[in-house]
Amino acid sequence: MDSFWIIRLVVLITTSQCLALIQSPPQIIKQPPTDELLFQVAQQQNENDKPFIIECEAEGEPAPKYRWIKNGKHFNWQAYDNRISQQPGRGTLVITSPRDEDLGQYQCFAENEWGTATSNSVFVRKAELNSFKDEPPISVTAQEGDPFKLTCHPPDGWPKPNVYWLIQNNDGGIKSINNSRMTLDPEGNLWFSNVTRQDASDDFMYACAATSFFRNEYKLGNRVMLNVELTGSSAAQNRHPPVKQYVTRKNEVAFRGKKVEMYCIFGGTPLPQIVWSKDGRSIQPSDRITQGNYGKSLVIKHVNYNDSGAYTCEASNGVGGAQSYSINLQVMAAPYFTVEPEIINAAEDETVTFRCEAEGVPDPQIKWIHNGRPISEAPPNPRRKVTTNSITIERLSKKDTGNYGCNATNSHGYVYKDVYVNVLALPPEITEPPRSEQTVDGRTVTLLCRTFGAPKPQVKWIRNGKELTGGRYTTLDNGDLEIRDVNYSDGGDYTCYAENKFGHQEASGKLTVKEHTRITTEPEDYEVAAGMSATFRCNAVADNSLQLTVDWMKKGQLIDFEAEPRFIQSSDTSLTITKAIELDSGTYTCVARTELDEATASATLTVQDVPNPPELQYVTCSKREARINWKPMGDNRAPILRYIIQYNTSFTPDSWEVAVDSVPATDMSYTVGMSPWANYTFRVIAVNKIGQSQASQHSLMCSTPPDVPYKNPDNVEGKGTDPSNIVISWTPMPEIEHNAPGFSYRVYWRRNIDGTQWTSRDITDWQQSQFEVTGQPTFQEYRIKVVAINEMGESNVSPREVIGYSGEDVPTMAPQNFTVENVHDSTSALLSWMPVPPESVRGHFKGYKIQTWTERDGESAMREIQVKGESTRTLVTKFVPHSKNYARVLVYNGRYNGPPSDTLTFQTPEGVPGTVQYFEAVPMGSSAFYLIWKKPEQPNGILTGYRIYYQTVVGTKVGPLMEREPPVRDPKQTRAKLAGLEPNTKYRLHIRATTAAGEGEDYFLEQRTRGPADITPGVPRFTWTRLPSDNGYASVRVNWVPDIADGRPGSHFFVKYRQKGETMFQETSREMNEDYLIVRGLIPGEIYEFVVVSVDGERQTESEPEEVETYTVEGPIIQPKENVATAGWFIGMMLAIAFLLLVLVIVCIIKRNRGGKYAVHEREAAHGRSDYPDEPGFHEYSQPLDNKSHGRGSTASDQKAAPESDTDSMAEYGDGDTGKFTEDGSFIGQYGPGKRRPEDQPTPAGVGAAATYV
Repeated sequence: MDSFWIIRLVVLITTSQCLALIQSPPQIIKQPPTDELLFQVAQQQNENDKPFIIECEAEGEPAPKYRWIKNGKHFNWQAYDNRISQQPGRGTLVITSPRDEDLGQYQCFAENEWGTATSNSVFVRKAELNSFKDEPPISVTAQEGDPFKLTCHPPDGWPKPNVYWLIQNNDGGIKSINNSRMTLDPEGNLWFSNVTRQDASDDFMYACAATSFFRNEYKLGNRVMLNVELTGSSAAQNRHPPVKQYVTRKNEVAFRGKKVEMYCIFGGTPLPQIVWSKDGRSIQPSDRITQGNYGKSLVIKHVNYNDSGAYTCEASNGVGGAQSYSINLQVMAAPYFTVEPEIINAAEDETVTFRCEAEGVPDPQIKWIHNGRPISEAPPNPRRKVTTNSITIERLSKKDTGNYGCNATNSHGYVYKDVYVNVLALPPEITEPPRSEQTVDGRTVTLLCRTFGAPKPQVKWIRNGKELTGGRYTTLDNGDLEIRDVNYSDGGDYTCYAENKFGHQEASGKLTVKEHTRITTEPEDYEVAAGMSATFRCNAVADNSLQLTVDWMKKGQLIDFEAEPRFIQSSDTSLTITKAIELDSGTYTCVARTELDEATASATLTVQDVPNPPELQYVTCSKREARINWKPMGDNRAPILRYIIQYNTSFTPDSWEVAVDSVPATDMSYTVGMSPWANYTFRVIAVNKIGQSQASQHSLMCSTPPDVPYKNPDNVEGKGTDPSNIVISWTPMPEIEHNAPGFSYRVYWRRNIDGTQWTSRDITDWQQSQFEVTGQPTFQEYRIKVVAINEMGESNVSPREVIGYSGEDVPTMAPQNFTVENVHDSTSALLSWMPVPPESVRGHFKGYKIQTWTERDGESAMREIQVKGESTRTLVTKFVPHSKNYARVLVYNGRYNGPPSDTLTFQTPEGVPGTVQYFEAVPMGSSAFYLIWKKPEQPNGILTGYRIYYQTVVGTKVGPLMEREPPVRDPKQTRAKLAGLEPNTKYRLHIRATTAAGEGEDYFLEQRTRGPADITPGVPRFTWTRLPSDNGYASVRVNWVPDIADGRPGSHFFVKYRQKGETMFQETSREMNEDYLIVRGLIPGEIYEFVVVSVDGERQTESEPEEVETYTVEGPIIQPKENVATAGWFIGMMLAIAFLLLVLVIVCIIKRNRGGKYAVHEREAAHGRSDYPDEPGFHEYSQPLDNKSHGRGSTASDQKAAPESDTDSMAEYGDGDTGKFTEDGSFIGQYGPGKRRPEDQPTPAGVGAAATYV
């Protein structure tokens, strides 16, 4: 309540300019400290004075006046000339030239007509630092290895100077001492825990120094030269047990809030180690409790009552027994307030109470002050009740205005606070009216309304003419309105109404309620292996009128994404931590905030890594086993599952072998066996779900004595490599299994016949793995064993006997009566034969092999089918369909094939084809595909055509299978158009070749049609074929070649044509399903211009025009590739013929004129030719040269089309370039490697040619 009145009073004074200033008693705002104030006095005439101030400043109305007392008496500072002055408008004293007589106890009082405020009482004291006694350096002697002390006699001073030791070189240079063997005690003495020969003063001296931090000066004195007497003993022999040198007194006092340092300085060689404990428990260092002087002191900062207790230091150095010392620490405290009195502004007839409570050790005594004097000396007031901790004044009147002070004092100091009560009579004033507030639903909002008046105004809140009380509405003591669980209906205007007995005032504000921020997708806890990425997702929504931001915090701190490049916040507000490390583990918080509210959601990231390497503690070795002991060093957030114990030996020092790989995670020791005659070292690896840790450090070496081998070689077997030997082999035993020097193998063998003797051979090379026995009969059974031996004897286990065989030879007989019992289908036939005698196999009987090939492929392409076991009848399923197949059978053993049987020949029926070799679908517009394929590599019969199917694909589901109609019935056709599809739809397209046996294997692909947007097609090309006449009219087949290379083929096409010389084109109907159409009704013997138009929606592109000449012919004519009539060589040849004819005519005319006779006709007649007509002229040039020519030459041949070859090549129809078509008739070849693009090749329109002159 008191601070409320102070704020209101200040606001009223500074903002209500129309009102008179409100009067109040003084309030101290600056004052001296409670303990002491230091000053310096100039020591020399040329030294500048060092001014200081004693602060005192107060506020009040009217402005207060100041007075001082010194040592309990009035202090008339004006009597000190200009040396002491008082700051204008303040009570602060300024001493510009301090003197010794300024020492004393000072206190300030601020007075006006309403009261007297009292400041702290401060002792002003002179700071000084005297000098050391002027003494010459002294020399002292110490024994090497002994503890030692250098004594310092510091000078007097205030505050007490800091004392320390320095090393002063002979040239005057100094340096500090920082050595674990040398320790300074609080009295300034330097203690050597043990003296070494390096401590001797060869070219330096030890010097004691004293420093005054306040005066910023130091003094040097007490210089000592240290001589060290050497013992002549080695460092190992010169050992001394711990001895006490300096310790803090048994009962030490510390003050609450201050620092205390307790000392335990022990000497000895080696240097003793100090361990501190409190009340029998070891002390763990912290930010507040630390060790100083290399553990020889214990420092406690900010002492509290809990630090009381018995502190023990224990010193040990491994020589003699440990030494200990205990210190009983008691915590004292200067007084401090637990409840402070506060300034009170109140109205008449009210009741006020000042409270004051304090603590300290010992307990403080509380005294009350009224207007600068003890409360006992104040004028009597029956309405005032005074207790130790409070003053209560009832039924206030204006004359009760005044200052009150609380002083708490004990033997260690005092604490004082001066306050006042100001009795006022004022009408209500709204000093902070309600503002326009915004909040979100579901929250608690506070509408501001701060008032001032005396008596304190009563505040009401009104909305829509009704007072707001109870329920979700609370009017706070300071006048504010609190609304809990705000909803949208709470939005609107609110009025604050303040009233007391002197009047009333009101003010209004507006509340706007918006939607609160919500996190819709919260991050989830995440476990990730180190090095991997972790992603937290967080989505939020907020009111549309507010700007929403999403931030991420790690362990309560905002993530700096620039400083942490591994942390990435994506555009969807998710947080990704890349290459996670163990330190990234922790809590991550998503903060979605607007200017009005925020929402948070947290998740925990656990980064798991492989365990830390275990710590191998020790290994206990015995004759045949070792016990390994270790301890784990951390699992890195993934529990340890097991341990692996590895070893290596002097035989394989660079490799580690696994001794045991599944030691339970709860075990910290394990016993492993060891082989004789080996040197072992061990290490341990921890395993968790992330992986294996690094290995621990290896152990010390364990050595074992020699012994006989404990096993014999493994994998012993015997088999021949040629018909007259047997090779005995085994796996060499590693050196770790030799168990002693002189290791060798003893190989035994004998025929597996009763009564035969063992033959043996010793193998001294331990790395050898086989031995050959020569001169043995073919394929005989043997008994074999191999024994391990060393210098201690044979192995202590019996060797295992195994059965082996000498070498195999080629079988001598072929199977008889090889027969085809039945041909099942196009690839299968049932074969049978008679078995061969067992003795003819001459080896391990493995079975039979059937060898087969076809007439087309030849015996070099032979395939083998193995028939295991004794079977002599089998169904072979690998014959080639529609082929003449050959087959034979032979027996085989482990090394050789026997002679083959007679060869059989049989025909397999036609089968279904294999898959096409190639299949491609090029989108045409938005509703069609242009399909291109290559015929099957394995037709397995005579191809009859192709079946094309299609089905829609939506996600992972496919629609019903539909067939393109009509089927492709021309086996040479390798392209087709599939139309009538949906735009922007994914289809699965199937193609199957067919023979008389049915449909072949399926080949499918998936392709998507284009979207409905129109694309201008590329320039198309076309080829044409003249067809037989139709009722006296000519017909031409036009094949459309769309622009596939540029991906703009168009969806369909039509043809424009006109007679040469005409202006208007005729158009065919649009061909939607095929890539060709037939133009009918053309006039024979005319030249037409043809143009193909590619169409995609509303867009069209025309080809280059091309001339086509029509004839009444039978049979189709393929458009040639070259226009012979316009070729240069043709024109030259025609000119040459014309020239020759001209010469011939001239010669004939000349001969006739001479009376000669052209003898050609006679010669022909003499030879029986009589088919010339009766017309005159050169008859031999007026008839066709042969049956191929009918009339004049043309741009397209009239000859009958030759039968198409199996290769479907265009070369048959002209001598032009056929490179634009592949063998399967598709157009894809023109874009293959080594081909020019279509625009680089001559277009069909420019290469019309005549095939007549070939």
